[in-house]
Amino acid sequence: MKEFNSEKIASEEMTILDNNSEWLGIPKSHLMECAGYSVAAKIMNRGYVEPNKKAVIFCGTGNNGGDGFVVARHLSSRGIKVLVVLVGNPRNIRTEEAQFNWNIILKNLNYSIEVEITKDSTDLIDLDNRIKKDKSYQVIVDALLGTGIQGKIREPIASAIDLINSIKKGETEIRTVVSIDVPSGVDPNTGNISDKAVYADLVITFHRRKIGLSCSNDHINEIIERSIGIPPEANIFVGRGNLLSTLKKRKKETHKGEFGKILIIGGSKNYSGAPAYASLAGINFGIDLVITYVPDIIANTLRNYSPNIIVRSSKGNWLNIKALDDLKELIKWADSILIGPGLGLEQETEELLVELIKTLKELNKSFILDADALKLIKNHLNLIKSLPVILTPHEGELKIMTGLELPPYDNMVDRSKIILDLAKKLDLTLLIKGPYDYISNGKQIKINRTGCPEMSVGGTGDILAGLCACFSAIKNSSFQSACSAVFLNGCIGEYCKSNIGDHFTAMDMVNNINKAINSVLNF
Repeated sequence: MKEFNSEKIASEEMTILDNNSEWLGIPKSHLMECAGYSVAAKIMNRGYVEPNKKAVIFCGTGNNGGDGFVVARHLSSRGIKVLVVLVGNPRNIRTEEAQFNWNIILKNLNYSIEVEITKDSTDLIDLDNRIKKDKSYQVIVDALLGTGIQGKIREPIASAIDLINSIKKGETEIRTVVSIDVPSGVDPNTGNISDKAVYADLVITFHRRKIGLSCSNDHINEIIERSIGIPPEANIFVGRGNLLSTLKKRKKETHKGEFGKILIIGGSKNYSGAPAYASLAGINFGIDLVITYVPDIIANTLRNYSPNIIVRSSKGNWLNIKALDDLKELIKWADSILIGPGLGLEQETEELLVELIKTLKELNKSFILDADALKLIKNHLNLIKSLPVILTPHEGELKIMTGLELPPYDNMVDRSKIILDLAKKLDLTLLIKGPYDYISNGKQIKINRTGCPEMSVGGTGDILAGLCACFSAIKNSSFQSACSAVFLNGCIGEYCKSNIGDHFTAMDMVNNINKAINSVLNF
């Protein structure tokens, strides 16, 4: 069967869009309602089940099952007799949205919808016989597993998949099996089946087709896509979903140093605060180890900021080529490297920067160029092309680097095109700071709208650069790191404005990093 040609999406990106939609004010319950309605409408429009006939919906305890509960409501409203089979314990229903819809059908719709709870595989034996004997069942809806499948399928889900396939192949009146989003058991990102999977006549997948779904898979006969109301803004603007996807959790067996090691290279005779703010951002974010390398004229000043700052230094008022051997060893040690805060614009520092970039390229290390490093690199852009680097200029610094002038920040179409083209030409990640921040890696572009005018004080850009290094150090891509860092930086500013007032400092932001993160997590 001919497939609908459209851009496909990974399950992780779909989760981001769900959370970003919620951040934009669209409750996940609305998306679930649209998903369930679209499935029920397609079943009825295609005549898969006739009025006064029966449908059986096998539901898991996740959001896929929640979609199935909504399907049950809408089918029953069209005169269909519906049997909902919850495969698992109701106490294990995982999300508020799924629980909400389960409560509706369990407590209030027990005239039009019948419910069976199967807590283990033995409960499915009688159900098998019952469905096969009742000739009025015409359609099975598979709402067992969604896009989060991993590894071997556990009971009683495994037996439920076997049951669906057995009923379909047997001598019953059931003509069609409809899977919600993906056939249960099929990996949505690869199409692989590690254990077993439902044989689906029709897969109704939401928003966009998942990248692993194909009609060449013998478990899938047909695939159609349906919108569930995710707006374009969920993809255009950085949101809560982007942050959630990049915040990593420590495992029980994690040891010190496994949750990120950052090297910050900066500072000069005239600037000690900039590298300090960047370092403190990493420390307060929770990175395991942060080493800050500065000229020794400001080394003790940095140590006085916090006992948590590990300072290494070399002689002089500015960093120069004499520091190269030390820095090469530290670069090998680090997971992410930030160069630039307070660095200065001396010729000898530029010479060091060039050699450092050569080392970073040789070792394939992720790094960030910020502040003075952006001005020093303007004559060496060829050195950083196609490297895993984030550049963090504001409009003025971008003009110094490239000569480009940008349209106003709210001219999103034209501004996006120029930034996307430049990122593509350089083949790296750009984070252009402003009232709206623009992030691009040459393949995609995002716009960040968090933040407030009160953040236009010294040090907030250094915190942003430090946060970029944090997300990079915990194994996110340069693009993901830039998106999450700039979103979080703006959220920290908004948190400080709400809880401190209009007059706050960069140090206030440093001290409230985790409170701001929690405010987003608990949104």
